Amino acid sequence: MIYLYIFIGVGLFITTEMMINHYRMRNIARSRGKPDICTYARSFDYRNTDTKIMREVYTSIQEWAGKYDGIPFPVQSNDSFDALYRMDPDDLDDIYFEIADKFGISTEEAEKNPYFDRVETVRELVLFLDSQPKLEGSTAQPA
Repeated sequence: MIYLYIFIGVGLFITTEMMINHYRMRNIARSRGKPDICTYARSFDYRNTDTKIMREVYTSIQEWAGKYDGIPFPVQSNDSFDALYRMDPDDLDDIYFEIADKFGISTEEAEKNPYFDRVETVRELVLFLDSQPKLEGSTAQPA
């Protein structure tokens, strides 16, 4: 019987944490207003940064974060994956590998990248991907 109480307690704890996080993210989304990719793009040196990577990171993070009041989460370049999104590192890895695959970006020798082990914000993910070499002979383009 004690195991049942433990199971129910853990379930209630997890449910409560999920609800608190949902309301926290919804309040942030409401305070930011509608998503604006133009403001996001202007926060980068878009003449020297691949705008396709910028857009894909924006879209991927927005999809991961979800919708609040029917509006996609308004991503900003200085958003922290840990502090704001509370994103699991495995989810961040999945987004990285998905974008790298889509654009023919090498995932080898990432430790040579100046942003290696420094990706804490949306901006740093964009710059990390942009600094990785393209795969030889790759003509991969987003769909």
